[in-house]
Amino acid sequence: MPPMSNQRTAFVLAGSGSLGAVQVGMLKALTRLGVVPDCVVGASVGAINGICFAMEPNERGVTRLERIWLRLRRTVIFLFSAASSVLAALGRRDYLVTPTPLRVLIESELPSPRPERTREFRAMSSRPTY
Repeated sequence: MPPMSNQRTAFVLAGSGSLGAVQVGMLKALTRLGVVPDCVVGASVGAINGICFAMEPNERGVTRLERIWLRLRRTVIFLFSAASSVLAALGRRDYLVTPTPLRVLIESELPSPRPERTREFRAMSSRPTY
């Protein structure tokens, strides 16, 4: 059956911190095979990997992600403190772990936008309903 001219390829990257590094390996394999997405969709850690890859959807982009993941340490990104936990439990903060280190990492590592090669990107989010 001949391919349809309106077919699109999407890479969908799920959430769950433990999958983040695995996704980089999958992106590396797909890139080496010459599979190029029209769109990248991500949730949670998949959104972080997804936007980085969508902005540089090639081996260089995958190499950037590999470098980030190889140097990541949980204790650097997720700074846990008893004081923050108590403040969160008292309703004075809406987080247990400050988002600042993760925000700094993302802002410092995103490649410069290049519209001619950036892929469409969509981030998904869910928020628990109580």
